[in-house]
Amino acid sequence: MRRVNSCLGFGLLLGLAGFIEPAAADTYRVIVTGKVIMEDGSPPPFSVGVERVCSDLQGSAPGPLTNKKGEFVWNMEMDAFQTRSCFIRATHAGYVSTGQDISGINVTSHDPTYALKPLVLAKSSPDPYSIVVSEDNVPGHAKTAFKDALKALDVPDFAKAASLLEEAVKASPKFAEGWHALGVVDERLSKAPEARDAYEHAIKASPKFLPPYVTLAMICVRLKDWGCAGQAAATGIKMDTKKLFPELYLHQGVAEYQMKDLSGAEGSVQEAIRLDSGHHHPREEYVLGRILEAKGDANGAKEHMAAYLKLDPGTPDLDAVRGHLENLGKPDAPEPALE
Repeated sequence: MRRVNSCLGFGLLLGLAGFIEPAAADTYRVIVTGKVIMEDGSPPPFSVGVERVCSDLQGSAPGPLTNKKGEFVWNMEMDAFQTRSCFIRATHAGYVSTGQDISGINVTSHDPTYALKPLVLAKSSPDPYSIVVSEDNVPGHAKTAFKDALKALDVPDFAKAASLLEEAVKASPKFAEGWHALGVVDERLSKAPEARDAYEHAIKASPKFLPPYVTLAMICVRLKDWGCAGQAAATGIKMDTKKLFPELYLHQGVAEYQMKDLSGAEGSVQEAIRLDSGHHHPREEYVLGRILEAKGDANGAKEHMAAYLKLDPGTPDLDAVRGHLENLGKPDAPEPALE
């Protein structure tokens, strides 16, 4: 089996043990203590890395490993005059973690220690943008082009990979995984209409293959084609009998919100939250807040938007979401994208 993840990270874990930074002017030391737990409250059955992620990336850094009890100690340097926001999270392959905001901790305190609330580690949900194909499932006529496309993705050379994937699906038009892979690569090349077409071909080739429903719904959200997004999500929900992709309910809720079906949108997003016990898609809390705001429930909107900021303190549009929350109900309040 070959797996190629289409999302490229920043590779923060360049080193893990006992990270200590040199002191500088206008900085202060804090010994941060914390613990990583699983969803049931038990310590992880393996060592877990800890990392700091900051909005300006310059403050991002790898931290220590946990011990057998899931505990860690981090001798950290803080800058009292930096305006960046930072949070700490646990990291382990195949898992996602909650985050704890550490922006400006102990700025006015003489206490050199700070105890974090536990970081909760949960298994990550399947990534619909991953290209996971068993060699046995690659049609013979498409094999050479598809294998060469995977090699191009390893470089990565997305343009070459797209050309080879086009060759593969032309040779085998019912190769659903090939069509889905082409859609993923087309998105990386900012070719949204072509990606949408590829996802639609993947679904037509194999209606039981689930990832294209999720990616089609998402690309239609980006294209603001609410009918397409709603239809793709609704069909995907029917096909996803094991509820592997609760984000389908989120995409459906966004489409319903945009089409002014607020009751339907609220029900869809509440179901997304219910199924997503590990908070793999925390944006659903913000979307529910927006729906409640549109329904005139300001208190409910504030509650869910605040919950989102706690669950996803590293969101790229953090300032916009905070601004929306702080100016809720005002006519000129900013409205970040729902997803």
